[in-house]
Amino acid sequence: MATSILYTQHQINRSKEATAARSMCRGVRVEDEFTWLCGFWMRNRSIVITLASLQFVVACFAFSQHIYSVASFRKIFACNFNQTIMANASFLSYDIIIFDFGLFHELIQVQECIANYLDGGYMRCLWCLGQAAALLLALLVCLCVRNAHPLSLWPLLIMQNAYCFGLVILTIATADKLLVSILHPINPRLNLLILYYGTGTGLNHLFCYILWHYYWFEEYQFTARTGKHVIPFWV
Repeated sequence: MATSILYTQHQINRSKEATAARSMCRGVRVEDEFTWLCGFWMRNRSIVITLASLQFVVACFAFSQHIYSVASFRKIFACNFNQTIMANASFLSYDIIIFDFGLFHELIQVQECIANYLDGGYMRCLWCLGQAAALLLALLVCLCVRNAHPLSLWPLLIMQNAYCFGLVILTIATADKLLVSILHPINPRLNLLILYYGTGTGLNHLFCYILWHYYWFEEYQFTARTGKHVIPFWV
């Protein structure tokens, strides 16, 4: 029996080594349980916790802008890139939830944050609150709950998919000016703003991709452990 267990463990180790060797050639490979990066593997659970924590900080900072705006200016989101109009409003001169630190002001000459042109910032406020709640739930599940039901990840999956879709739409809407700025750089500050936006957007798309793989792993584990489907009435 012990020999059989050792042999099985040896086979698992050899499988990991072979996968690592293949991943070293491919660069990055995302599987349901692990992500391989140039031969080094990381559990998707750990990556999800790390990226969810970072995005939770972003969502909380974004929501705190609304609190500051209401307390200081009696407006839900008094975002304005012209700081001479509103004194002491530098904290509101960027839209952190979409990683806009003045990028769209430079690209399309908007004077306020994008959210202000939609509904004055009310939906942004609700979004920040909802995303923070979904991220917090996922973090609590990953850190504190053993063998949690996969449905507990659904709120974050829904929010993250909608978030990435919104970032894609925003990128497409300004793609022509972004490409011109990237291909013909004339403003170092603008390049830095594009880097901030690209980094935040790229990390969130990566987060969404790995989150789905992690969910599929948890779904498989749940089915193997209980013999039940995640949603019985779908069967």
